Amino acid sequence: MAGYRAFLFPEAIVEGDSLRLDPRESHHLIRVLRAKVGDSVEVLDGRGSVYPGRITLADSKQVVLDLGVVRRVAPPSCRVTLLQSIPKGKTMDLILRMATEIGASSVQPVFTRHGEVQIRGERLHSKVEKWGSTLIEACKQCGLPHLPDLSMPVSLDAWLAGHSVSGGELRLVASLEGGSRPLCEVLAGKGEVQAVVVAVGPEGDFSEKEYAALREAGFQSVRLGANVLRSETAAAYILSVVDQFRVGAECGEAGQFSAEARGRRVVQ
Repeated sequence: MAGYRAFLFPEAIVEGDSLRLDPRESHHLIRVLRAKVGDSVEVLDGRGSVYPGRITLADSKQVVLDLGVVRRVAPPSCRVTLLQSIPKGKTMDLILRMATEIGASSVQPVFTRHGEVQIRGERLHSKVEKWGSTLIEACKQCGLPHLPDLSMPVSLDAWLAGHSVSGGELRLVASLEGGSRPLCEVLAGKGEVQAVVVAVGPEGDFSEKEYAALREAGFQSVRLGANVLRSETAAAYILSVVDQFRVGAECGEAGQFSAEARGRRVVQ
């Protein structure tokens, strides 16, 4: 197991058996983590490649590694997308960290009636840049080879209008509406599933109009236990249960997901 982890930013240079990290990762390793020559480092590129190596030059502006055999990890063939209403405050950072750790393939932030609707212009771009850094830090923390895709925020209506449901895709919305079915009940017995989209609303929940639009777009309303959950708890809950089904774990008839869709992380 690597002693330290780093991320392969575009400024890094890989030449043969040598890898030169960019200045920010080099600074973090040497000045913050106090890594030194001879220490092992695992470098993740966010696309499934893992570069194991040992530090041969410990400089805060350019760490150089002597590389071992590069490992390539296949992504889960069943992609899980989190369609997340942007919550107020800093809650989105927590949601992104948990979504990354649990194994979401992509995150699409959306503006909804009861969510954070004031982010615009330069502030929005700054937020998205910070969220991207949060995803990278979560990958480094857990040693995850695949970085979730993060899309620019759009309105819920705009996303629904531009993404019609496709074959093999399962759409779920965490719902407080009456008549919503238990999540495990909906997942049990599903056949071939190549992609799952889960929608989670803000603290004030989706509006009636938004629920109607989600249903029209093929989303099934699911209940997450007996209690009303905070937005970040709901996101972690639904992603965790879906992931358990995806990997064939214990919740209902998980075996109904196809063998490929369970997302076996095969190292090539």
